Amino acid sequence: ILHQRGPSTEGIFRMAAGATELGNLKEALDRGTDVDLPSQPEILLAAVLKDFLRSIPGKLLVVDLYQDWMRAVERPSQQARVEELRV
Repeated sequence: ILHQRGPSTEGIFRMAAGATELGNLKEALDRGTDVDLPSQPEILLAAVLKDFLRSIPGKLLVVDLYQDWMRAVERPSQQARVEELRV
């Protein structure tokens, strides 16, 4: 949804979502409730994604692996990129 509608949403990762709405959506997702994500505002979905990424312990992309990440994204096909990332 963010891939489809996000680029046309100005300030999608800068704007804050309502705390109540954010909390309710996070709780529903944590419980495994079936949530109709396409009906949710893009700003709210971006806020959930940002919160999830912030909660990952440590760093998502470590500097020591920069060359490996770059080599992976330069692969010609998606399958090759995925395989390189797995390695």
